[in-house]
Amino acid sequence: MLFIGKRDRTLGTRKRSLERRFVLGPNSVKVILVVLLVVFAGFYLSQSQSVAKDYMISDLQTQKDKSEALKAQLEVDGNRLRALSAIQEKAKEKGMEQSQ
Repeated sequence: MLFIGKRDRTLGTRKRSLERRFVLGPNSVKVILVVLLVVFAGFYLSQSQSVAKDYMISDLQTQKDKSEALKAQLEVDGNRLRALSAIQEKAKEKGMEQSQ
């Protein structure tokens, strides 16, 4: 048990203040331990969810970077093909033919 406060008692003297006394019994200890366990479990769960979200964000960022690289490559290929077809059209306009 835990006691806080004054315990000196002199007989026949009237006290002017109230005696403060704090008692912590076995049931109180159990309740406090359960509350602490719930608080720590909540903290753990919130941290694990945060880590999972960070992992998902990292994975999505990697997918985005790959998609942007593929898009840039496709744009380069498309521009090259447009340039080749434009050259072939100009050659046909001028009456040129492909050599064999």
